Amino acid sequence: MFEYKEKYDVIVVGGGHAGCEAALAAAKIGAKTLLMTQNLDTIAQMSCNPSIGGIAKGQIVREIDALGGAMGLITDSAAVHYHLLNTGKGPAVHSPRVQCDKKDYQFNFKHTLELQPNLDIIQDEATQIATDDKGVCGLMTLRKTFYHTRTIVLTTGTFLGGTIHIGEEMFPGGRYNDMPSNELSKSLKQLGLSIIRFKTGTPMRINARGVDFSKFRLQPSDDPFQPISYFTDYQSQAKRKFLSCYITRTTDATDKILRENFQRSAMYSGNISALGPRYCPSVEDKTKKFPEVKSHPLFLEPEGNNTQEYYIQGFSTSMPEDVQRALLASVPGLENATITRAGYAVEYDFSDPMELFASLESKKVPGLYCAGQMNGTTGYEEAGGQGFIAGVNAARKTQGLEPFILRRDEAYIGVLIDDLVTKGVNEPYRMFTSRAEYRILLRNDNADLRLCPHGFALGTLSSKYKKAFENYQKQVELLKANPKHEIDETDLYPWTAEKVRFHVDVHQKYAGYYERSKKDAEKLAQVDNIIIPEGFDPSGVKGLLIESRQKLKEVQPRTLGQASRIPGVTPADIQLLAIHIERYRRLKNATKTA
Repeated sequence: MFEYKEKYDVIVVGGGHAGCEAALAAAKIGAKTLLMTQNLDTIAQMSCNPSIGGIAKGQIVREIDALGGAMGLITDSAAVHYHLLNTGKGPAVHSPRVQCDKKDYQFNFKHTLELQPNLDIIQDEATQIATDDKGVCGLMTLRKTFYHTRTIVLTTGTFLGGTIHIGEEMFPGGRYNDMPSNELSKSLKQLGLSIIRFKTGTPMRINARGVDFSKFRLQPSDDPFQPISYFTDYQSQAKRKFLSCYITRTTDATDKILRENFQRSAMYSGNISALGPRYCPSVEDKTKKFPEVKSHPLFLEPEGNNTQEYYIQGFSTSMPEDVQRALLASVPGLENATITRAGYAVEYDFSDPMELFASLESKKVPGLYCAGQMNGTTGYEEAGGQGFIAGVNAARKTQGLEPFILRRDEAYIGVLIDDLVTKGVNEPYRMFTSRAEYRILLRNDNADLRLCPHGFALGTLSSKYKKAFENYQKQVELLKANPKHEIDETDLYPWTAEKVRFHVDVHQKYAGYYERSKKDAEKLAQVDNIIIPEGFDPSGVKGLLIESRQKLKEVQPRTLGQASRIPGVTPADIQLLAIHIERYRRLKNATKTA
């Protein structure tokens, strides 16, 4: 065994979207950080679709951006197509989505990591987490190198015990041609973590050379478009060349092929037992569960500027390759297209998120944090948001600071994490606008006003933007008070007068709803500010329902607000808890002063 001489505050395991944000955030606030990944050439790889954003996901990216994360800026740097979703509905649920050049995104993120002070990057595989009586103390790798660390952030994606499925064939893999991490999965079980299994999948990729695009509906990039980062210069971005996407549908022939081959699907042959994502199912799953629907939409999305490969959104499958070729030929315009990469499914281990605090720290292993698909979620954006929070909190723990936690009324990221740690998951979790009860407050246009102050306070958002942001805040408030106010653009960049006007216009449209939601949110903040004291066991309070006691013991809520959101815990239980918490505090204070 080789003992590495450098001692780290934070080690991030995994170089996907969660790991990249975690490592950057921890390093930015002064923690000596190491990012460990099996392969440096796949850092920030877009393993599935070549896009960032989408319904509710676009809001999360804007939130990461406002907090000082990198996903938004990297996305704009690699953008090939912009599209604002949900424009047929109110602006509260408008969601930006950006197609990216996959390789540009990957390499730009890797370069960003390489330039970050306080951050080292190493290619190796984590195999075992070492602990002492205080919690995490180190990490052993496949190369028998031991790293000392005070905290670890696990962002393992689909690699823990990963198995690839294509039809009847199955083989080890966390991603096609990438080996899984099996030893680390064993180590987590030894530490007492509850390990569960999910599955996800990805569509085939094709060479566009044989595609007849005249048979598809053209979807050009938005003009004008909205950069997904607040800090991207629109004028410079507008000079770039953007690509189009294309829309078509499956046919009766596609439906017939699927029905005739269900028994050969990895999903229905019995090879896969794990649950997959309900909201992003395979094409065979859609056909099986919705037999009355004979045609499903497909979206052809370019994978980059310098490639002919296209991703077929909506065609996720784990059918055998010969069936995949037949499916492709059944779609008008794709008869002569060739598959470059077959679609596949992957089963993987993850840890029960109800065993985490809202800081994303493990309740069982102090100093161990989890983020991304490790927590039962799906999506680059959900992973990035969790990674940022886990990285910040791992660093703050080593600095003796309180954890940073976003409330449900502050951010979609807050909704996401609260849902995970309070309710758990029984299928891969995907964010939707409907999950947020305060979505009028959590719009994509106001993520900067909501969260930039947090970014400045944490030290993750560059102070060079502070003066401009404060002027932006001021101009917004002045325009709200007086619609004829002349906007002062001095020291406003990267914000603009147009952005001020747009935000105020949207705000005025929702003024009544906004005030009502704000009052509700203030009530939530009141109960969320009631911290459950250390040493107080909510499950031990007499008079609680048996189910409530069991749920409180399982979740170990940090605040009374979190306790109120646990399924099965009633308003009467919360009232009783509030009385006992206040009584506990008084007795504790009386003991201190005696």
